[in-house]
Amino acid sequence: MDKFIGLKLDGRYQITELIGVGGMSDVYKGIDIMENRTVAVKILKKEFSENEEFVRYFRNESRAIAVLSHPNIVKIFDVGYEHDLQYIVMEYINGITLKECIEQKGMLQWRECVHYTIQILRALQLAHDRGIIHRDIKPQNVMLLADGTIKVMDFGIACFSRQNAGTNTERTMGSVHYVSPEQARGERTDERGDIYSVGVMMYEMLTGRKPFDGETPVAVALKHMNEEPVRPSEYNSNIYKGLEEIVLHAMEKDPTKRYQSASGMIRDIEAFKADQSITFGYFDEPIKKPEQQSGLLDGLKTSVAKKRSTKPKVKKEKPKPEPEPEEIEEYPEEDYDDDDDEDERPRHNYILPILSAMTVTVIIVATLFMANVIMGAFQTTASSSNDYTMPDLVGLNYYEARSLYTEIQLVASEEYSSEYEAGIIMEQEKAEGRIVKVGDAIKVTVSKGTRTVTIPDVVNYHYSSAYAALTGESLTVQRVEIESDDISSGYVVKTDPVAYSTVEEGTTVKVYVSIGPSTEDTTVPSLIGKTVSEAQSLLEDNYLVPKTQYVESSEEAGTVIDQSIEAGETVTRNTTVTIYVSDGTVTEEEVDLEDDTTEEETTYPGIIIDGGSTSTDDTGTESTVTGNTVILNIDIPSKATNTYYVTVYNSENGEALTGTITMNGAEYAGGTLSVALTGEGSMTVYIMAKSPRTGLQMTFAEYEIDFTTGTFYRTNYWSSAFTIIDS
Repeated sequence: MDKFIGLKLDGRYQITELIGVGGMSDVYKGIDIMENRTVAVKILKKEFSENEEFVRYFRNESRAIAVLSHPNIVKIFDVGYEHDLQYIVMEYINGITLKECIEQKGMLQWRECVHYTIQILRALQLAHDRGIIHRDIKPQNVMLLADGTIKVMDFGIACFSRQNAGTNTERTMGSVHYVSPEQARGERTDERGDIYSVGVMMYEMLTGRKPFDGETPVAVALKHMNEEPVRPSEYNSNIYKGLEEIVLHAMEKDPTKRYQSASGMIRDIEAFKADQSITFGYFDEPIKKPEQQSGLLDGLKTSVAKKRSTKPKVKKEKPKPEPEPEEIEEYPEEDYDDDDDEDERPRHNYILPILSAMTVTVIIVATLFMANVIMGAFQTTASSSNDYTMPDLVGLNYYEARSLYTEIQLVASEEYSSEYEAGIIMEQEKAEGRIVKVGDAIKVTVSKGTRTVTIPDVVNYHYSSAYAALTGESLTVQRVEIESDDISSGYVVKTDPVAYSTVEEGTTVKVYVSIGPSTEDTTVPSLIGKTVSEAQSLLEDNYLVPKTQYVESSEEAGTVIDQSIEAGETVTRNTTVTIYVSDGTVTEEEVDLEDDTTEEETTYPGIIIDGGSTSTDDTGTESTVTGNTVILNIDIPSKATNTYYVTVYNSENGEALTGTITMNGAEYAGGTLSVALTGEGSMTVYIMAKSPRTGLQMTFAEYEIDFTTGTFYRTNYWSSAFTIIDS
């Protein structure tokens, strides 16, 4: 048996079973006793828990990732250390991994692939915006729920696993099939590495196979670095060209040629979803080789070399008498002509003139070049067939602009904007009317729309941690203190708006912080005549706990007709007050129910028993009579076939005239139930039946009784009542 089964961490996380084994950690199913919910507990293996540097990164980054609240990211509830164990408490996901889904189906339909990929990219976009790179995106780290929702796991561990590269080589063998070329080379990776891994996953979803495979992890990594993948359409001919372009563009070897952000990839996928015939031109354009231009300095160097190879001609003169020793002027050896020993005159130095000429030449060429650039920048008239007048792109949809102006290539970068809708071009590198060359790459800035953020779930967080999490999402925090019996002082009870709400950046979030339970008294407010919501709000405002019970009444449905504690009474806070609410079932419309009958002025003979005598009804109940007693014969409809509780009430004050009578419907169906009632003068009564099976109750008859004459007659009757309460 696993030694961790049955272990309780932090006094609240009870481990129940092992559900997964990984390279760095094992995952267990557990119960959060305090919150009464199922959780997943990831426990680091011993070799990692004993590494102080790894543990430090683990704690810091895990806490940072714990505030990544997103519907497509597995939430981290807690990070702790106990019994020499480092552990993470996470949301428990009842589903399968994307890897298992691929293995079961072989190949996924393009709609499934696109549906899952967009969710993964949205999760990554949030993480990337917060500066967190996953670095281990693979199908094994993606959970798939039954409703098609995707949850990305293992944020954080991958972010710092490279800190221990020396000990982690063997642990990453399972991920090498999805690793980016730069990560395989050990270089610094950024969000584009995650995008490469998403491209590999799309490849596998659409073809049922990985783009690169090999006998060893090293062999696979080398293929990622050096080989181009086989086009997915060669394995699956049903793949649309546009979708194939998206996959291969995400898998570019050079990070600068890939999608530069998750949102950019989402934009292309959304465009493909809208039109499956769309193509993006990432791979059909001819490859343009850069023109080889001879460098200016290279040319100058060649010129200088030629000049140096030409020996200067020196006129020979007759030798002069030797000067005195102190007058001898020494020259460096290189200044003499080695080929003419009899020439003692120093050779002229040509270096300075050549450099001067070079400098002048460079200045002239540079001046001409800059003048040409400046004139070209302001040129508005085409001078050749290869010139193109720059159009105004601002305000156009990015894809619309690409389709309209095919003579130029648009290179997009993205920024948030409250002025422009998502996908609209906000800025362009070249102004409208300027002359550019056909085929030039023109940079444009595309709007990502108004920046929105998802409010993280900070309930049960300490206020300081909640404040950091919310302000980290560029939200404004307003602290509100409230009493709470359940949440410890200083911890968050709730937020407004609630967790996972999507709001604009800068929105103010009210954070309700517990100040602990209250022992003060409060006064019960008057609730009768209020609506349910009004009554509940009044009770909560007075620190009372509302409990609602619906009863039959002719009052308007949803109206409070009574309360368990009278208005004005003083009670301790958090006392439960029951409000009795009309369900509106006793109405005139009920008279018209199917096969209901109403009999008026139909008189039945009764039996008058003198006061002081004893009477016994059909239930065997014996009672002492203090006045005139009438044996009331209650008609039971043939539809009453189960067991019921029957009670007779005084219509005037709602007082129960009998105890609860248990009636076997099969015995009395179509007959009468005799009940002894005592009273004076006349009285109107109603009879209510309740089903012990469903808990529903309803009035099914009303009678007028004359205790003086000992007669009674039925005034209203609803035979369908038994059918209703049975259902």
